[in-house]
Amino acid sequence: MKNNKKDDDISINIISAPNNVKPISKAPVGNAAKDAFCIYAGMRHAVGSVIEMEDGSKVVCTDDGSWQNT
Repeated sequence: MKNNKKDDDISINIISAPNNVKPISKAPVGNAAKDAFCIYAGMRHAVGSVIEMEDGSKVVCTDDGSWQNT
């Protein structure tokens, strides 16, 4: 986990249980100081990140910083 400073680089990730985070791209897509992000398990994730639930449903990080069902 990063040092959680507000200016951390953020990436689009796919998250599956239990807290298995896999980045979609190797390079960061934004910066937490100026770009929208969502928080899950104490980490910042860029807009477009997806959480895959154990039941097969998915939620995605949206521009307003919330996780929404797809």
